[in-house]
Amino acid sequence: MELHQLRAFLSVRDTGSATAAAARLGVRQSTVSAAIRALEQELAAQLFHRVGRGMSPTPAGHALVGPARRILRDCGQAGETLAAADRGGRLELAALSTVVSGPFSALVSAWLAAAPGRAVRVQDLNREDAVAQVLTGGTAEIVCTRLPLSPPVDRALTVLPIGSWGWQVAFPPRAEAVPEGAVTMRELSAVPTVLVAAGRNSALERATARTPLSAAAVADQREARTSLMLAGVGATIVGPRLAVDAAAAGAHVRPLDPPFTQSVGLVFDPSRLSPVARGFVAAAGEFDEGGAGG
Repeated sequence: MELHQLRAFLSVRDTGSATAAAARLGVRQSTVSAAIRALEQELAAQLFHRVGRGMSPTPAGHALVGPARRILRDCGQAGETLAAADRGGRLELAALSTVVSGPFSALVSAWLAAAPGRAVRVQDLNREDAVAQVLTGGTAEIVCTRLPLSPPVDRALTVLPIGSWGWQVAFPPRAEAVPEGAVTMRELSAVPTVLVAAGRNSALERATARTPLSAAAVADQREARTSLMLAGVGATIVGPRLAVDAAAAGAHVRPLDPPFTQSVGLVFDPSRLSPVARGFVAAAGEFDEGGAGG
């Protein structure tokens, strides 16, 4: 088994055809096809179904995806180490967009600062229920998401909490009668509000269910809340990143009373971590949030 065969395999799997994979890799289609055939012969297994001009993974092909990604990642990290002794390696992470700010960003910043030369790639975790899929598929070694997990993950995976943040309320810049201090749910229910489409059963969502808010608009995209709020559509509930953006744009940001917090954490398979990832997890275990949750 050779690395170029694994690269060809993953490219075909990701693009759906040998032609597209060849374009991505910058080689001839015949080179990709030969690599796939050689890999299938060596493994004594058919890796793809050939349907018309397309190619879809067989069960054996799906099973190879995770190990193939890990092999290429480990080889890449080894190459970086040999090329420059002072380099700390590259870490592949995946994170839910709503948890990128706060404790996660603070942890990544502290880890990178501790050893210049390290590099991090943060991919988007587009669904909270895709944590196990991302880890077993090898696209990332560690996932950062909201806690508690929903649905729960396999016992082979470890969950490490790294901190939390408090939800806040942002009122439009030209809003009248904005409370001076913390805002209660009863007070918020009396003003037009920009809401997000219903999601998981968080403490905040349970509170809004008990005290329904007056929805002036419902946004499928969380980031759309800030734009609608700034335009004067209504107040909205935001996390730390959107709260900073809203305040910088002139919005009036207030805490909630009682406060509602969101915990975040890392999820990983300890048996499959690279040395770089193990170092990141060790740093996370010693991480002092210190107010970084915003």
